[in-house]
Amino acid sequence: MFRNIQDKMFRNTKEEAKKKTSILANVFSKKYILLYIVTFMASTVNMTQEISPFSLAIVAAAAASEIPVVAIILAGLIGNIVGAGGASIPCYIVTLLIFFASFLIKEPRYNEIDKNEKTKLGRRLVIASLLVNIIKVFMSGFMLYDLLLAITFTIITFVFYKIFVNSLIVLVDFNERRAFSIEEVIGTSLLLAISLCCFGDFRIFGFSVKNVLSIFIVLLLGWKNGILVGTASGVTIGVTLGI
Repeated sequence: MFRNIQDKMFRNTKEEAKKKTSILANVFSKKYILLYIVTFMASTVNMTQEISPFSLAIVAAAAASEIPVVAIILAGLIGNIVGAGGASIPCYIVTLLIFFASFLIKEPRYNEIDKNEKTKLGRRLVIASLLVNIIKVFMSGFMLYDLLLAITFTIITFVFYKIFVNSLIVLVDFNERRAFSIEEVIGTSLLLAISLCCFGDFRIFGFSVKNVLSIFIVLLLGWKNGILVGTASGVTIGVTLGI
């Protein structure tokens, strides 16, 4: 009897070890490497705030799409530090803590199974972002301008969450033979255009790295998915970089 109990405990321990190994293998899978790189690049781009709204939007979009978020959170944190310095760390961490803590208060609503947004997390992201920004406004001395800026930041974060939740799948399944919708491709083009802004005006031999990579991405998307996708992505990237 004791032998059976011991064997059972050994099997359970072995199964738990296999589960942990499979989770780590899934996080560091090759198909997510491009997503991690893009997350880091986009997180270095901020909009007059200490924290990048794109980093929060990508984390929430990945969670809603049931993509492992551990490495994405770390990539976003490093990107915020590079783009805005250490001052961005508290806001980034506290916002995500409130966001994920909401899962314990109320279970997320599940979407239709064929949707990229598996769970509806937009409202939770808005609450977490707005709460942290308003607290920061009152801690630093209340000004109407700062309050309006906090509201605008939250709106931008939510809008890009809705865009990214339909575009991350393209980065994850880029090497697979499957048809992507125009909505997914345009969203991905927008995400890539934002991430390329991390290069700023950096040039090599007089050529803008941002512009060269933008042209390459448009050609690659057109070659992989056809002229319609190439045209749509070219317009999206060009307008985004122009803005």
